[in-house]
Amino acid sequence: MNKKIIAAIAMLLVSAMIFSFAGCSSTAEDETTTTIKAKTPLPTDITTSYDEESRVVTDTTYSPEALAANSKTIFEYFNIHMNEAKNGKAAVSMKNEKKISKSVDENGDSIKMSENEYINAAITTLDSYMLPTKKESIEYGDDLVAFLPVKGQSYVSQLTMDEIDCATCVDEGANRTITVNLKSPTLPETIEKAYDLDDVNKVIEEFKKAEKYLTVGTPVVSYRDCQIIIVSDVETDAIKEIKYVKVCDVAVDVTGVGSLSEIGTVPVKFCYTNTVSYSIDNTNPAETTTLAEM
Repeated sequence: MNKKIIAAIAMLLVSAMIFSFAGCSSTAEDETTTTIKAKTPLPTDITTSYDEESRVVTDTTYSPEALAANSKTIFEYFNIHMNEAKNGKAAVSMKNEKKISKSVDENGDSIKMSENEYINAAITTLDSYMLPTKKESIEYGDDLVAFLPVKGQSYVSQLTMDEIDCATCVDEGANRTITVNLKSPTLPETIEKAYDLDDVNKVIEEFKKAEKYLTVGTPVVSYRDCQIIIVSDVETDAIKEIKYVKVCDVAVDVTGVGSLSEIGTVPVKFCYTNTVSYSIDNTNPAETTTLAEM
């Protein structure tokens, strides 16, 4: 074969290899992803699934001893950064939702609120029309001590390990979600360490508006399945969201009056769920304005 032809072919092969390597390099750069490094590493692999509807975290990997050890580490992080939240100047929006539903028995099956259908209808009306969702917000720089739970206190949480069942952590991208489950039944004095008590007596007051037909006794309240869920920034530990879930079973005697006197005294039991969510924005609007003007 002509030497010139051989040389030309060799040059083509070398060029092809160079372009091939260049292509590989380009592809490698295109596929490079940014790894988010947690400022405070936490054990996040104890959670295998989280049911949003039932708010149940299922763990099938760790022994109870390992779960307890990890919960301690996660809970310490939770308490520290919850209490740091009040020292900031964030803009915060709040949504307060209330719901009345049927209580459940030991097997998890729902039970009737009352044996009297008039009473059941009254409770259903109460849930639909007298427990509206409430929304409030404050601007950046306003007093968070007066806005975030526990209102008027310097702390957000004074809960201890003795008062919680478990704490779990899930890191997804830039977000870290920590769920703290309180022990059930939960004592009112434990609730007061982290929650603003949206007193269930306010619900009972709604019943009293129908005093021409009904009188309501003193309620007996039992708290259960209470949770606090926070979403924080993995890189900065700054809290973005806080959700408080408070569930309680309410037992009260209702007595018919006037045209409903034939009802007599009827025991009533229902479940009252109060969910309060806070969305926290730590962005300083003055700094944003300055950057926009540059």
